[in-house]
Amino acid sequence: MNGRMNLIAKVDESVGATPRPFQAIFRLDGRLFESIAYLEDNALLEQLVFNIARKPRHLLSHVQRIVICYENSWSGQLLAALIDFLMVLNGRGKAISQRLLLGAKSRLTQDDLRLLQDFLSNKASTKRANANQYSIFSKGLEGAGHVVEQARQARRLDYDPLELARDHIEYSQLDHAKQVLEQAVNNDPNRVVLQEELLELYWSTRDHEGFMKMFNQMQQVGFCMIEGWVSLYHLFKGREENG
Repeated sequence: MNGRMNLIAKVDESVGATPRPFQAIFRLDGRLFESIAYLEDNALLEQLVFNIARKPRHLLSHVQRIVICYENSWSGQLLAALIDFLMVLNGRGKAISQRLLLGAKSRLTQDDLRLLQDFLSNKASTKRANANQYSIFSKGLEGAGHVVEQARQARRLDYDPLELARDHIEYSQLDHAKQVLEQAVNNDPNRVVLQEELLELYWSTRDHEGFMKMFNQMQQVGFCMIEGWVSLYHLFKGREENG
């Protein structure tokens, strides 16, 4: 059993016990890695680095990368994963960023923590970040805005996931529409209209199972969720209780 599966087992066994800092942050279970559970940790890390390089704002991949590095005590790569995460957020998401640093604290040096705190306050030394050989985005870049803008432009040249999902809905391809919107919300959780469209689709198709899977995943990762998630949660719960 690799480190990732050990993590999952430990979390499952720790119900009712006091979790370790990183477990307390995410309340991790097997769903965080269910689509890639067949990979060993080294291969998984390579795949996640590749995914993040292609889609810098896919926050779930960043979280998975951080967890893998933490659980394997890969301190240099953990620092790089956190640097890249903070660079892509570019000053946003300070609450989840602080929680990540708290959870990873035991695997980092004091110098590393100071560097990461400087990233949070936009005072980081680019030279210091470049010294980490595992960072994807710090090498040769003036700042995170360049990376994020490149990713944004690439998506615009590709397609608008909202329009694609609506095309699927128009032709009654509702499962495809949900898949597109779920991926889009993972890639750009701050785009409110994507969440709204996805919630409407869950309710119109009465997809309680799909809703709960996405609801739990977003809570685990710490995405900003609009109020509609809680409202729909209670709607589904009331419907289930009333038979």
